[in-house]
Amino acid sequence: MPQFTPQTLLRQLARRRFWLPIAAVFALSVAGMAAASMVAPSPAGQAAVAPTATPVPPPPGDASALALLGLRPRFDAADGQAFAEIVRFTQIAALPTPTAVPPTPVPPTATPVPPAPTPVPVRPLAAPPASAPAAPAPPPPALPALDTSPMDVYEQALFDDTNRRRESVGLPPLRDNQSLVAIARIRARDMAANNYFAHTSPVTGDTAFSLMDKYGIPYGWAGENLAKNNYPIDQFVAVADNALWNSPPHHENIVGPHSTEMGVGFAQDASGMKYLAIIFTGPA
Repeated sequence: MPQFTPQTLLRQLARRRFWLPIAAVFALSVAGMAAASMVAPSPAGQAAVAPTATPVPPPPGDASALALLGLRPRFDAADGQAFAEIVRFTQIAALPTPTAVPPTPVPPTATPVPPAPTPVPVRPLAAPPASAPAAPAPPPPALPALDTSPMDVYEQALFDDTNRRRESVGLPPLRDNQSLVAIARIRARDMAANNYFAHTSPVTGDTAFSLMDKYGIPYGWAGENLAKNNYPIDQFVAVADNALWNSPPHHENIVGPHSTEMGVGFAQDASGMKYLAIIFTGPA
């Protein structure tokens, strides 16, 4: 189907021997609609041509341009098709032209990516200062030298009296041991110096057994007898021997079957109080 523009429409109208004012009237009036209805397809598919009309005088009161000119239009199939296109063109032109609305650009929404964690700086551990070598523990204070001198007259007297007690019950006498004499002297002198009478020193905490351990004196069994009195110097040993023999726990040490060696120590304080210590040892 031919496409019509205003220029081609005017050329068609000029070719059909219409004046420009007449074409404008048909293009802008309802007459175009009537013109399109004059053309109807025939059963064979061909357009029927309206017979040529005899010019007639215009009816009274007809003020149209054709009536004033004494003209009556003459149409054929091509004219009907042209007018149909005019009508279609005017209808299309009357439609509002859609204004293309540009799409509102939507800024792309970036999915926020969490920042990668910044590694926490690790402070290197400071190397521990080189520890100074531990100072060696100070050696224990040196022990006083043991007094291993021979027993004096009072020590020897009690030593002999004790062996006679053992022999009276059929037991062998005990040997003297100068190391044990030295331990017995430490014990008697500590009691005289600190004014006490007991098997444990309240000052040093020592006993006869701890002193033997400190000085490395071996023993398997050990015992201690203590005596004190203020009898005259020529009597105090006999008084001490009698008191020890008549005391059950001290008697047991004197006649103990485990004993093989013995040592005796003597000391006297400023008041004249006399202290005696006897140390017994034997194998295990």
